[in-house]
Amino acid sequence: MAQLVYELSFKGAASDALAGAFENCTVTSRSGTTVVRSEVPDQAALHGLLARVHALGLEILELRLVAEPGVDDSWALDT
Repeated sequence: MAQLVYELSFKGAASDALAGAFENCTVTSRSGTTVVRSEVPDQAALHGLLARVHALGLEILELRLVAEPGVDDSWALDT
């Protein structure tokens, strides 16, 4: 199944423990903002990711689609 890649940013720098809450995601922090990059197979998985952020009490700043299947797979090399 094709995977979509989303980036979700929230306020604050993620600790190692917080970053661990986002398994199979790339987590980066800089300038007081954390970005979680994740492949999601469907809308249910996206809602699950958003529910995890909500459960952790994080303030979402932005959610955006950064790659569609077959468009640009080079993002995976940036990790």
